[in-house]
Amino acid sequence: MLFPYEKNFNQWCTSQNLAPRTLTSINQSIYYFWNYFLQNSNSEPKVSNVSAQDIRAFIDHLEQDQNKTISTINKYVTHLKKYFSFLYDHQLVKNYLFTDLHGYTFDRTPHICIDWIDQIDEIITWPEISLDCKKVLILIAHGFDPKQFLNLSKANISRIKDSSYRSLLLTNTEENPLIFQTKTGKQISALTSLTRKIAPDKDILNFDLTPGKLRLSYIYYKVNNPSLSDLKLMEILHCNRKSLTYYRNQLDKLKLAPFTPKRTV
Repeated sequence: MLFPYEKNFNQWCTSQNLAPRTLTSINQSIYYFWNYFLQNSNSEPKVSNVSAQDIRAFIDHLEQDQNKTISTINKYVTHLKKYFSFLYDHQLVKNYLFTDLHGYTFDRTPHICIDWIDQIDEIITWPEISLDCKKVLILIAHGFDPKQFLNLSKANISRIKDSSYRSLLLTNTEENPLIFQTKTGKQISALTSLTRKIAPDKDILNFDLTPGKLRLSYIYYKVNNPSLSDLKLMEILHCNRKSLTYYRNQLDKLKLAPFTPKRTV
């Protein structure tokens, strides 16, 4: 597989006197990103179709699904930054995608907001928040894993009893029972597409809406609750004692960011 502008990019890298081994490593990172994009996006694999949210979702995938170390993730970020800087500098893309990612990728202390879960009843009343985002937050706050989202239907949310939550979740499910759908009422084919749909809500909510980070916010919200025993936490989080120990250790290293929405109303 060739990635967009591979020949041009490699010629430029060679002119920068990069060692062949370094260039091979950079290419492998870029291949990996484009392979992820192909599998998780409904858009054609063109540089004009890639957004900062796609890159953020890829980084999240490396951390949460692939369990890559921080140093390895930073290597991918450095390589992608070089590639997209080349595209921007040579006017092959209109926007520099890493502007919004500055700090997110290189800050070695994770920032997680968990307080939003306590404010979910208020958030779902805000008219400026999209319906899909409200659905995502309700499901996350009730322990659903984002990996389940694309196949969730009416039959899968029976444990959610609150009428306000159910009313929102079942909106637009009259003809198609799936909780999340495209504008034409079809199944969303990739989690990245759903992530992209709710990305604008981040400007208001002011916390990370990528699936992995939302799942972590729920996990650490529960682990941070002193009233829950280890056995109860393992039951709630569907994890073993080793994983729970990991979460507890990570909680000590986190910066728990307060929920500070940026509403204009």
